[in-house]
Amino acid sequence: MRTKSPSLNALRVFSVAAHAASFKQAAQQLGVSQSAVTRQVQALEEQLGTRLFQRDNRVHALTPAGQALAPELQRIFRELERTVERTRDVGDSELTTLRLAVPESFLRWWLSARLADFYALYPHIRLHFSTVALFPDSTEKSLLSNALQHESLDLAIHYGGLRDKSVRQSTLYTPVYIPVAPLAESSQLDERNWLIDPQSAYWQQFSKVQARLSKRVPVLPVSNSNIAVDLVQGTAQITLLDRLFLQHPDLQPYQQFTDYQVSLPEAVQLSVKSRQRQPVAVVAFSKWLESRLQASLR
Repeated sequence: MRTKSPSLNALRVFSVAAHAASFKQAAQQLGVSQSAVTRQVQALEEQLGTRLFQRDNRVHALTPAGQALAPELQRIFRELERTVERTRDVGDSELTTLRLAVPESFLRWWLSARLADFYALYPHIRLHFSTVALFPDSTEKSLLSNALQHESLDLAIHYGGLRDKSVRQSTLYTPVYIPVAPLAESSQLDERNWLIDPQSAYWQQFSKVQARLSKRVPVLPVSNSNIAVDLVQGTAQITLLDRLFLQHPDLQPYQQFTDYQVSLPEAVQLSVKSRQRQPVAVVAFSKWLESRLQASLR
């Protein structure tokens, strides 16, 4: 009659116990009870027909059979771990498409100019973009959370936090908004037209911090900052822009009124679905984005 092969779990438990100071320590490493370790070792001894540990409560010692088996099992389990990791790497190296939701202004004025750098580092990752509002409201945030949960999105970049425990968020940066004008002019700031989205978080914050000025300036309402940039081109009119965006070559010549800059109360976040282990492509893009932003904000 064919002898039943020892279970992989029992062999793993023995391997850990053989290199631990006690069964109690082995149980802590494995996240199980001490009695569970004892049962697995006893079951393995029965299957092998030999004792692996000395039966002395004062000493945690291997028998000659245990001494012969322990190092071989350790070698086998290490090789198994390497094989599993290589398998993961092979799967992760295949062409991968990441689906990102980003604010159009962030893509237009900062991210797009740096994508060649990302593709050079990660040629097997392709990015598919959709846009979200620069300052999403509660409904839009709920839609973002739902898309991440159901994996129709892999990553989302957005201002303000998402109230969803199934989404993992990391802070990218806190926006600083500065009044800018394409053409310098001697007239006072409150004598020029300001192209502003009155409902935006940046104008609401500016109105609080720079209350005296904001009450005096003539505001021409626009629906978003990209429209404002397009309309102020070639004029001395003023709009408010994220300091990060002002690194773009088209915006660098703008006159900046840094005495009136304001920091927004919340940060721009990078959100992904909460997982025990994130896909390699998600980790690669997240770390690349964070490092490039840190370099830009120095």
